[in-house]
Amino acid sequence: MSVREQSTSPSVVAVDIGGTKTAAALVDASGQISHRIQRPTPAAQGAAAILDAAAALVREVVGAAGSVAAVGVGSAGAFDEDGAVTHATDHLAGWRGTPVAAGLVARLGIPVVVVNDVHAAALGELALDSDRDRFLFVAVGTGIGGAVVSEGTLLRGASGMAGSIGHLRAATMRGRVCSCGGRDHIEAFASGPGIERSFTERTGSVVPLREVARRAREGDRVAADVIAAAADELGASLAPVIATVDPGTVLLGGGVSELGAALVEPLTEGLRACLRPPFAEVRIEIARAGTDAALRGAAWLAAQTRAAIAERTASSSRPSALLS
Repeated sequence: MSVREQSTSPSVVAVDIGGTKTAAALVDASGQISHRIQRPTPAAQGAAAILDAAAALVREVVGAAGSVAAVGVGSAGAFDEDGAVTHATDHLAGWRGTPVAAGLVARLGIPVVVVNDVHAAALGELALDSDRDRFLFVAVGTGIGGAVVSEGTLLRGASGMAGSIGHLRAATMRGRVCSCGGRDHIEAFASGPGIERSFTERTGSVVPLREVARRAREGDRVAADVIAAAADELGASLAPVIATVDPGTVLLGGGVSELGAALVEPLTEGLRACLRPPFAEVRIEIARAGTDAALRGAAWLAAQTRAAIAERTASSSRPSALLS
C-alpha cells in the first residue's frame, strides 16, 4: 500500500467503525474532509446491526454529496484481503468471521475496501505527509495498537495485523488483566483505562484520564508519576520493536497522545536510556492527522484501490501489438 502516487479518482466515502462510535465522511482527491457525521455503534447488537448502521451513514453522506467512486472502511479487527474479519475481540459482538466488505457492497452497491483501523490511521498519516515514508505508528487510547510503515508502504503482515504492539508483555509483572483476557500486556498499563487504573491504585480516587492529565499539569506529583510510569512501560515494550524495524520516528496517535509532553518526554528519555546507537536517536512525535486519521487513511486506500482496478481494466482492454 504505497502512497507514492496520489490518486486523481473522484471523491470517496470513508468510514471508521469503532467500539463506541461509527463515523463517515466524504473525502475528495486532495484529502479534504466534508459532510462528516457520526453515530453510536450498535456494538452489542451483532454484526448485521453494525453493518446496517455503517451503510446508513454512507447513504447519508452520499445523499448530501452526490455520487462517489468507492467506500473505504477502517475498523477494529484483523481482515483478510477480501475484507472479512479473521480476528476480533468482543468489543464488537459477533464481528469475527463477518464479511465486512461483501456485506457493505450488498447493502450499498458501491465498491468497498476494508482495513484495520490502526492501519488506516497510519495510512492517514502517510497520506498527509508522503515525504515521511518510514515510521512506527502507535495508537494509544482505550486500547493500544500499532502499524509499521517502511519505504512508503504499510506492512500488512501474514495475519493483517503487523505492528500490533498492545498485547506485548509489559516489563511490570503485576497480574493485571488486559482487555483481551491476557495478563500484563502493555495495553493494561499504558492505555487510557490503564493509566486511570494506576491512578486509582495509588490514590483510591476514580477519575477519568482527562482529570489525571489536568492534575499532572497543575503539579500533582502522583498524577505526573502515574503518566511517567505508563510512558516507561510503553517505552520498554517499544524498544525491541524499534531495534527490529528501525523506523527512525515513532508517531503517537490516539486519545492518550493528547497528554503531549507529559507522555512524550519520559517516553523519549526511557527509550534513549535502553536503546543503543543508532536506535537511540529515534524521534517521538505526536501524530498530525488527529481524530480523523483513520478516515483519511481509509479514503486514501479506497481511492488507490479504485484507481488500480481502473488501470488494470484499461490495460486489459488495450489491443496488443502484432508481431510480424
